[in-house]
Amino acid sequence: MIQYILSGLLIVLSIRTSLWHLQSWQIREYSLSRMRARLRTNDGKKDLYSFWFFGGLVPRPKFSARIYLCLIFVGVYSIFDLFLYTENIKGLYYLVAKYISNDYALLITLLIWERFLWLYIAAAVWTTSLIATYKKRQLFRSARHVINHSNKNIVRIGITGSYGKSSTKEILVHLMQSHFGAQNVLFTPENNNHEIALARLILKNKSFFASPQSEQKPKTEKKIAIFEMGAYRRGEIKTMCDFVQPHITILTAIGLQHLDLFGSQKNIQLGKFEIAEGASDKVFFNADNDLCNEIFGHQTITATPIGIKSSSVKKKSAPTQTTFHAFGEDFVLPWPGEFFVSNALLALECARELGVKIPQLVSALAQVPPLERAMQITNHPQGFAIIKDLYSANPAGVKAAIKHLATFRGKKIFVGHPLLELGPEAKKIHTQIFHQLAATKAFVFWTKNDYQKIGQKICSDNWHGSDIKKLQSMLKKLSKDDVILLEGRLPKTFLDTVEFDT
Repeated sequence: MIQYILSGLLIVLSIRTSLWHLQSWQIREYSLSRMRARLRTNDGKKDLYSFWFFGGLVPRPKFSARIYLCLIFVGVYSIFDLFLYTENIKGLYYLVAKYISNDYALLITLLIWERFLWLYIAAAVWTTSLIATYKKRQLFRSARHVINHSNKNIVRIGITGSYGKSSTKEILVHLMQSHFGAQNVLFTPENNNHEIALARLILKNKSFFASPQSEQKPKTEKKIAIFEMGAYRRGEIKTMCDFVQPHITILTAIGLQHLDLFGSQKNIQLGKFEIAEGASDKVFFNADNDLCNEIFGHQTITATPIGIKSSSVKKKSAPTQTTFHAFGEDFVLPWPGEFFVSNALLALECARELGVKIPQLVSALAQVPPLERAMQITNHPQGFAIIKDLYSANPAGVKAAIKHLATFRGKKIFVGHPLLELGPEAKKIHTQIFHQLAATKAFVFWTKNDYQKIGQKICSDNWHGSDIKKLQSMLKKLSKDDVILLEGRLPKTFLDTVEFDT
């Protein structure tokens, strides 16, 4: 009897384990390369054989057709592997009963099966990838059909880069809406920048792309469709350009983000350069980025370099805004951080290409809404500043945020965690970040174990690791002129525990 009770409990725990692993795959978009990168981290290694100590009572993957298919395949594979019985092949249950224990064969079989569930789920993910690939091709063909028959007055703009693409998109969207009207501007929401999200956006907005039904009707207003494009490997940007067919493209910057997935710096450059190859009319790129200059210098595509250095732009950052002088005018960007100026210049040049006048751009840029999750500054009732840069996940963004942290006069606190998917450059990049923090004299809190020893050695007495009690104690003593920077996609449990809410 006890065997069946424990077996039932084990099955319940196995369902939870399955959901957790499926959620992990779903977060990484079912990408084997991204999962490999995850397993190289300390947390990833623990997750593989964790004895049910996953976060949350019940993991909650977003239930979709693929999740259901994965569960079905896991069930089929499991039944086949555990209970198959033929003259020549016998399942695990029968082998356990014969060689280990007949009395507790079911319990032992389920225990072994549960420990290797991650393998069954990986097999199910691979199997469903064959179906997903077929469905994706159908989806892309449908999106391409919509674009091929779209209104000729629609200007399609593609934006990509290792970093800076979301902020550039947000600025450009605001400029376009201010000039052409919000109803005439379509854009990718938040950071839904992968190929499936773009294709679905097009199909969901067929009416936006539809051509006038009659040639007798007056010419419709110009419309703008702005597509942010992200990629983890070569060929993905090309696929998006094949069905989006952008007229204008923008390359914000090239860095080492996702190096582990692309395989090499050269592959990152060539992968991002696909957006230039996909443009039909105009290409803008960040001339202040060395890797951008290098790849465009070796190609024959005509592109317009846009940069702070090349245009002699003067910039100055304040705690709540950034000012710069360009095109003979003074601009105010209500975001803190000089690093946003390069993105603003790319958006401004694109807007000028579409006929927006400089005075209109000056006025519109000053009204750009706050960028969610990036460099949001609020004041705590005690008087100290809180900088929430919770979206940044690339080395350049982190370094730029620390540079802005250094502009504050009082005590400085940095809360961060390791950057992922940096491949062989990971140790070098984290070392650079820790040296920058040490030069800033910031008190450093690090929420994960990865690179702890390096950080502790470089930051010395200012290193506090994941000591939340110490952080809470320091927060109580902060006052005016002091600042805390929350950097990167920090664990929600950590944020909730520390209670940063103002």
